[in-house]
Amino acid sequence: MIHRVLEVYEENHYLALSRGFIVIKHEDETLGEVPLDDIGVLLLSAQSVVLSKNILNALTEHGCITILCGKNYAPQSMVLPIASHYLFAKIIKNQIEASAPLKKRIWQQIVVRKIKNQAQVLHLDGKEENAKLVDKISSLVKSGDPDNREAYAAKAYWKALFGKDFLRDKNEEGINSLLNYGYAVMRAAMARAVCSAGLLPSLGIHHDNNLNQFCLVDDLFEIYRPLVDFTVAKLQKEGNEILTPEIKKRLSDVLWIKLHTTAGNSPAFQSMQYMANAYACALENKKPDIELPLWDGDENARLDFE
Repeated sequence: MIHRVLEVYEENHYLALSRGFIVIKHEDETLGEVPLDDIGVLLLSAQSVVLSKNILNALTEHGCITILCGKNYAPQSMVLPIASHYLFAKIIKNQIEASAPLKKRIWQQIVVRKIKNQAQVLHLDGKEENAKLVDKISSLVKSGDPDNREAYAAKAYWKALFGKDFLRDKNEEGINSLLNYGYAVMRAAMARAVCSAGLLPSLGIHHDNNLNQFCLVDDLFEIYRPLVDFTVAKLQKEGNEILTPEIKKRLSDVLWIKLHTTAGNSPAFQSMQYMANAYACALENKKPDIELPLWDGDENARLDFE
């Protein structure tokens, strides 16, 4: 279970391993210690951080993901725990042998849920007409989404949420940098869930890019993007468009938003594990029946928009 996102964002820090703790140092000063068992994601956003191979190995043994960020908090690489599942080889075989129709049907369900979650964000923002339009688009998604209803919904969604002049561009500052950071944290949590389920993150459902080692992560992660958007929209309304330690903390807290799963209400990071396991089961059974976590919004959060 993920307990913490540990970020090192200040330059010239050094990480050491001591008696089951990660120790953060600057020159000769110890700044803090965090138990290995408490870390789910180590996020290295600073450009000059020193750590040893022993730390990376210790983190992966505890199921932790390490993210190395480039400029503007866009993740450049990840260190993942692999081969930790006792059916690792069998599950990968199922991934390789999965038929195109099976994957298209599963992708259809993911796109529908993503669009419905986008509509939920607009609903919580009080944009009822826009929410109804986006929700209607979800009913038009076909197997494999050949008509790219996902992109059509996104175009209407972004303009309604952040204004007609907003352009989603990961290289831009402001709102885009907040989205980048939130996505990086959530994507890492999904990568952790995928590896814990014995799945190979490079073998995707819909994404198929030879330069992307996390195609499956990006596929399954799609339904969680609106949760980040929801938080960024609240931050924007509060006048916050600059990444500060406090804002990063609030974006990391998206991992704790509750979703409905077969095991009851669960934090987003835990629901990712259920989703990854459900996908592995769908491959094993060769049936497109996959239980996707359901986010029905938070009525208390509506007040934050007012």
